[in-house]
Amino acid sequence: MADFVYPVLVADIGGTNCRLSLVPEAGAPHESLARIGTGSHATPEAAFESVLSTLSERPRSAVLAVAGPLDGRSAQLTNAGWHFDGAAIASALSLEQGLLVNDFEALAASLAVLGEKDVTTLVPGRPEAEGLRLVLGPGTGFGAAALLRRGDRGVLVPTESGHIGVGPEDPTEEKIWPALAADLPRVTVESLLSGDGLVRFHRAVASQSRMLEPDVSAADVTTLALDGDPVALMAVVCFWRLLARVAGDLALAFKATGGVYIAGGIVPRLLPLADPATIRAVFCGKPPMEDLTSRFALHVITAHDAAEQGLAAIAAAPERFGLDDPARLWSA
Repeated sequence: MADFVYPVLVADIGGTNCRLSLVPEAGAPHESLARIGTGSHATPEAAFESVLSTLSERPRSAVLAVAGPLDGRSAQLTNAGWHFDGAAIASALSLEQGLLVNDFEALAASLAVLGEKDVTTLVPGRPEAEGLRLVLGPGTGFGAAALLRRGDRGVLVPTESGHIGVGPEDPTEEKIWPALAADLPRVTVESLLSGDGLVRFHRAVASQSRMLEPDVSAADVTTLALDGDPVALMAVVCFWRLLARVAGDLALAFKATGGVYIAGGIVPRLLPLADPATIRAVFCGKPPMEDLTSRFALHVITAHDAAEQGLAAIAAAPERFGLDDPARLWSA
């Protein structure tokens, strides 16, 4: 396959928001175009065109990250109604070529280009230069993907880890678990480690404390916790502990000796409330595998444009990530 033709449209499309940027030429930084609500238009093609129609120079290619499972050249958002078909998008937007990736594939690709300023380290570990790197995180849902590198080439491994079942593991979780699980057909990682999950933790802590829970959003819980509200603060503490536990479990599943990276919009705001000692104890406390887990590093990606950086890196060299695949690339 030929290299992507520039300018390249890159888009990070989640269950709530869609961020569009343009990469004018190979190696250039991406330029933000717009942030629009997912579902604000009937189709993604209509949403993209509402922005592209305002440009003096239209993109000729696109690399689109979708928060949902992919099937070759098509994808469906997990937490919203948009469906994506590569050939239809190319035809509607007059694109010469394009590629659909999972949103966490884009974040995994970003691990090859992010700098020290883009991350905050919670657990230093002893990472290996060519060890597998894992990125995961809560947002509207919960996602995870891995980057395996060998020299100049790599492979991205998307997952549906958010739909793994999870149960209580410590006395505090056991006390609040009935309230956490209320009305859920199955308790999954995503049902607790997401925006809705943070609200669910707040409701469960309030119920356990026999306090009337106000009608709050995930952003409200964060703000209340930062202001010292005891119920919100305990909800965030429980959220952090479960996130550290799940991150450590997935690190074991993937043997992520290159490091684990937490992404998404929720966790960077919660960093002031992170207790590194507790997080390390939970993240690494995996008997009988402590010798291995003590090597795992844990970081939080604080760059707001990590996905766009990953998409730009994919556009520049898809073969670097094993994405020079005719079964996935599409054209008009």
